[in-house]
Amino acid sequence: MKDWHIKHMENTVIKHVKGLSPDATRYQKKMHYKYGGIVKILRYIEYDKKHGVTNEDVVAILEKLRSDSSYEEIRSSEGFLDRLKEIESSVANTPATKILTK
Repeated sequence: MKDWHIKHMENTVIKHVKGLSPDATRYQKKMHYKYGGIVKILRYIEYDKKHGVTNEDVVAILEKLRSDSSYEEIRSSEGFLDRLKEIESSVANTPATKILTK
């Protein structure tokens, strides 16, 4: 299950840093407005942290986005670096999530 949450977190971060395409439909713009803001993205990351994703996993994904050649197309999108830095600073300021035991 942890693998699923890591993949979910990666897809969420990629979707955010990629941004909205210039030729997006009205529906895509509406969904981006509703679910694509930084607050929602950080909420999704916190949800994944509660289910086993660590801060190191998040940092690894962010570093992978910054340097891996397979993400070259995403890095060329408008505003990529600003959105990536926004997530990095927010994750760095967030305290580590405590695992709740019942």
